[in-house]
Amino acid sequence: MPGLAIDRYGEVLVIHADAAVLLERWLPEIRTDLGDFAAAYTKIHPRAASHVAADQVRRLAPEAPVWGPPRPETEVLEDGVRYLVRPDAGLSVGLFLDMREVRDWLRTNTARRRVLNLFAYTCSFGVNAALGGAARVLNLDLSRGYLDWGKTNYRLNGLSVDDRDFVYGDAFDWLGRLARRGERFDVVIVDPPSFSSTPFSVTRDYPRLVEAAARTVAPAGILLAATNHAGTSDDRFEAWLQNGLTLAGRYGRVVQRWHEPRLDFPMPPGRGQPYLKVRALVLD
Repeated sequence: MPGLAIDRYGEVLVIHADAAVLLERWLPEIRTDLGDFAAAYTKIHPRAASHVAADQVRRLAPEAPVWGPPRPETEVLEDGVRYLVRPDAGLSVGLFLDMREVRDWLRTNTARRRVLNLFAYTCSFGVNAALGGAARVLNLDLSRGYLDWGKTNYRLNGLSVDDRDFVYGDAFDWLGRLARRGERFDVVIVDPPSFSSTPFSVTRDYPRLVEAAARTVAPAGILLAATNHAGTSDDRFEAWLQNGLTLAGRYGRVVQRWHEPRLDFPMPPGRGQPYLKVRALVLD
């Protein structure tokens, strides 16, 4: 059903809808089919999340479940890795399930490498790089709360937490500082939100972000770049990447491509392209 999706986090469901009318239409049948799950929460996703005020978020993503007792936190397991999920935490609950293949790739391709995780959110990429034996992982985000959540995810997986590896701040500001210091990383992860409360715009600023990130990638290092902006085509996304690399004076070769996993993220009828686009590029 286009515009409707259900994520399962252990015994808790999170029901996503593009409009309230979809929830009204389908919630009774969902409860009939899936009412055995311990609890279920609903999220109505606006077209531009950057324009949603805090009181609107509470209306679009109520803290109370539509059935079952409150489950403000639940621990989940994905491919042997543990994460803390908060089903009542607004429109995003702490783990984006469509990125699991990328998390798996990081866990198997970062041994002894220095990793910079921009827009770290709850640090799921950082957790997998650390579990994969990375020499260092630097997680950077503009939310202290998300970074604290990321530290919890580290602890859940038996990883040591060094506060110096969880940095609060703006990505552009820190990329400039790191470049001026001559710090270089073997893997730099760029996964900005499609819609943000900051002045950053994916469709306007992505090439500039790639340029700044590329200046911190070591020779033969990897730039891992992603967007889930549904209105952006594969060709346009790769043009952003190449434009940014050109501005930085770097050359990049795509070695891996991902879209949303087909098994549980099937493309709705009428959509001509996947919404998730991820590229791993080796830079000269």
